[in-house]
Amino acid sequence: MAIIYALVSGLLMVLAWPVQGWAPLIFMAWVPLLLIEERILNDGNHYNNLRVFGLAYLSFLTWNVGTTWWVLYASLGGALLANLANTLLMASVFMLFHILRKRIPAKQSMYYLPIVWLAFEYFHFDWDLSWPWLTLGNVFAEDYQLIQWYEFTGTSGGTLWVLLINIAITRLLLSVNKANQVSDILKKARLIIAGMLLPILTSLLIYYNTSDKGEKVNVAVVQPNVDPYLEKFDERTFDHQLSRFIRLASAAITDSTDWLFGPETALAGSIDEAELSGDDRIKRLDSLLSAHPGLNILMGAETHRFYRPGQEHPTTARQLQNRDDVFYDVYNTALFMNKGKKQVYHKSKLVPGVEQMPFPAIFRFLEKWAINMGGTTGTLGTQKERTVFEGIKPSQLAAPAICYESVYGDFMQKYIANGASFIAVITNDGWWDDTPGYRQHLAYARLRAIENRRSIVRSANTGISCLINQRGDISHASQWWTASSFNGTIKANTGRTFFSVTGDFLGLAATWMSLWLLAWMVWLRFRKNTSSTPVPKGKPESE
Repeated sequence: MAIIYALVSGLLMVLAWPVQGWAPLIFMAWVPLLLIEERILNDGNHYNNLRVFGLAYLSFLTWNVGTTWWVLYASLGGALLANLANTLLMASVFMLFHILRKRIPAKQSMYYLPIVWLAFEYFHFDWDLSWPWLTLGNVFAEDYQLIQWYEFTGTSGGTLWVLLINIAITRLLLSVNKANQVSDILKKARLIIAGMLLPILTSLLIYYNTSDKGEKVNVAVVQPNVDPYLEKFDERTFDHQLSRFIRLASAAITDSTDWLFGPETALAGSIDEAELSGDDRIKRLDSLLSAHPGLNILMGAETHRFYRPGQEHPTTARQLQNRDDVFYDVYNTALFMNKGKKQVYHKSKLVPGVEQMPFPAIFRFLEKWAINMGGTTGTLGTQKERTVFEGIKPSQLAAPAICYESVYGDFMQKYIANGASFIAVITNDGWWDDTPGYRQHLAYARLRAIENRRSIVRSANTGISCLINQRGDISHASQWWTASSFNGTIKANTGRTFFSVTGDFLGLAATWMSLWLLAWMVWLRFRKNTSSTPVPKGKPESE
């Protein structure tokens, strides 16, 4: 029976998840797993920790595989590793929750779960094995009208909401089993319904009273639709790809266009950053700027940078073949150009196992087994600061999010803190074929629009290129596996939301609370061991 409960929890999580699920199911998805944990907690068996871990692993493996199976289109080995490893982390956190309940017993101990889970998500956003795709707050990405209050809390608010409702329902079911009075049960049920409806009603009120703010920006967006496996990184096609991009761009640019956007690695084939202006393909883009002097261009490129002999270099730097004293970094880059300047931003949230060998200072020797998805493999270079590109009109400041980076709420908030007035997501999205993967990626971008009240321009190599307004509505959506371009308008907003000022304060607070719980648990264990140690009886001293 426990195994069935664990499977039901996992299946409900899958059935709730975007883009093919129904999000309200998430409010009961954790209930079967929590009921199992409560029963095991009361058993008092010595091996209960491992039992909780095993059942949680079954639930979370079902959730992971059922929602991110499409990773196998890029790499079967990578999909297996990602699902198994992420499940291991989730099950370990749930087991820690169970251990805390045993070691620090309290009537309300079930509420340890949102504390440790929020701390886990916060930690999972910012380490070398990061995989935030299944952050619980992401579940409402398709039902974005219900979570407009993310402008205050970010996705952590959604995670907290989901877990609190699940815990409340679990406790209600447990109270029914204890034969409580009907009036008490109804009171608890009314509180649960209110806890679900009040955030929804508040959100709908915000949604229907929110409109885009800021100066109008005219944009043109290109979706070149280059096969990422067979064409994009074949150097024989580089000039042809650029010709296709310029042709599509020319069809969308008008005399009033302020910005032109191209997707991730639109310029494949690495360019030396010290010689940007001298590169032939950059010169062709300069010709486009000459024809449209008021235009800004933001697009993806592969670039590299050399370090002089003896110059300090980061751990990501590679050694030049046959040269012991020359190192260089390779980057997945956002390239910004206009008539007066050229700037680059280096992608800094890298895909583990593809763009980054986790903990490169330790495991650099394993890079030769990195997953090859075309182009440069192994650990790429990054940068510490979030670069904002200022257009010819100073109020137009773009936050360049390269692919995977757009899934990170706290990371993207730092662009807004640096002054960005709109967000540009440049991505490939062709790795996963026509699966939920690229549609989930698009849906998560809506959350960034709401959190920061920033319009988003999304340029994909293929998948869905579009515009997203400041409350999450999508317009000008392109079709899968279709070369296209379009123009439209967004708003450049300089206002700040609560979340864009504070960042993920819930995750940070939960991290400190979790550390306090762990310290308390260790102290209680130490005190118990100390107090239970028998004191040897000595002979009484003689007078």
